[in-house]
Amino acid sequence: MLVVVTSVSALVHIYSTGYMSGDPHIPRFMSYLSLFTFFMIVLVTSDNYVQLFIG
Repeated sequence: MLVVVTSVSALVHIYSTGYMSGDPHIPRFMSYLSLFTFFMIVLVTSDNYVQLFIG
């Protein structure tokens, strides 16, 4: 699942850089997207219920 999450996230990041190229708010969007990716990876790699809840 970790490979699936990272590969889909990489594809979304690549697509969104081209899609959002003219937008002035791209740093905020990319930071939200990276934060979402981080929490998805936390969710997938969690080994107890506390980490699962955080993710």
